[in-house]
Amino acid sequence: MTPELEQKLYSAYPKIFRQKDLPMSQTCMCWGICCDDGWYTILNSLCSRIQIHVDQNKLPQVEAVQVKEKFGTLRFYVDHADDYVRGLIAMAESFTAYTCETCGNAGKRLTQGWYRTLCRTHAKAEGRAYDKESFGDDTDE
Repeated sequence: MTPELEQKLYSAYPKIFRQKDLPMSQTCMCWGICCDDGWYTILNSLCSRIQIHVDQNKLPQVEAVQVKEKFGTLRFYVDHADDYVRGLIAMAESFTAYTCETCGNAGKRLTQGWYRTLCRTHAKAEGRAYDKESFGDDTDE
């Protein structure tokens, strides 16, 4: 994620991203948010819902310990999650399987080579094979 968007998340949700300044011996958040900009909106919505839930219910603060892409979808690991927060995370992670990691448009999880979730335009830009079945038709966007 670009430093600008990463900083927007850190500024909007300082309690969730409290561990970002801790050493790698204590957290993986020291590596930052390791995905592309296309998932920013999903992450922003997820963090908003988590913080509202924590504040309204006076729960222990949920803290991100690692945020990354793995096998073409988001992974959002936290401390102090309850079932509701785990459900929010699962839903956000599932949305990324259909959202281009690069631009945020509708995408498809491509499994040839390094797994990535991309729209047709970014699949082409990366030289990835795409077909009618993957993207619904064979016309250019």
